[in-house]
Amino acid sequence: MTVAGEESRSVQPPPRLPIPDFRRWQDVLGLAEDAPVEIVDAVRHPLPVRTATCPPWRPPRPLQPDGIEVMFTPGAQVECYDRKLRQSVHTAGQLRLPSGGLIAADPSSLDLGTKPFSVTVPPGSYPVSVSLATFVDDPRHSRVTAARLEVADRPAVRWALALRDGQEPLDLGYREFFGFGVDAGMACFVDADSIDRMKDVWRTLGGLVEPRYRTIGSGDMVAWSSGWGDGAYPTWIGYDTKGAVTCFVADMLLFSTDDEDEDGM
Repeated sequence: MTVAGEESRSVQPPPRLPIPDFRRWQDVLGLAEDAPVEIVDAVRHPLPVRTATCPPWRPPRPLQPDGIEVMFTPGAQVECYDRKLRQSVHTAGQLRLPSGGLIAADPSSLDLGTKPFSVTVPPGSYPVSVSLATFVDDPRHSRVTAARLEVADRPAVRWALALRDGQEPLDLGYREFFGFGVDAGMACFVDADSIDRMKDVWRTLGGLVEPRYRTIGSGDMVAWSSGWGDGAYPTWIGYDTKGAVTCFVADMLLFSTDDEDEDGM
């Protein structure tokens, strides 16, 4: 047809393709207009077959918090790599947050422009507890499961990934997360206004082999050894029934999952 008032041009309707009858699969394949194709038996055929242990696609669902309550249940047992570990919870001390801006990071990276989480808390001091997992068959061997900064003494009914400015959850793929990287085998909580004074403290911590955690100074930093060692770790924010922040939990991802082949960010 010709559109009035415009330069004469012809508009062609899209071609209408025939609708093959049910079970006429060869007719459907013929619409591809590619190389010749054929239908073969699904079980017995000479065509090459490629197998994989993982599905070719996964939904873009980021990592979700798992078992946080168990991490902070004294005496709870968790199986990991065919061995049993028993949880214990320890008071690390009070963390001073003069600005209310919390940072979770490798203490050796505080001079690299580390930013606080976008969710802040009122300035003050907050108790920090550390969860340790001890091998039942080797009581001398323990690892840090998580560290929790308690904002309010109320149970969390919802968890969300702690984000920094500019981080968008929609950018995350399957089981990915925004977290903090660890290269020195240690992690810490510190206030955004304290990082300049604390940036060299990590050199004095000795890797936090024993004890596994420590409060620095008068509460300027709480540091702990990071799970199995170096890697990337998420921090979760707990919210109560009214949507108020109850705690921050740095998850050391100590326990294996059913998706070990997927890496986090």
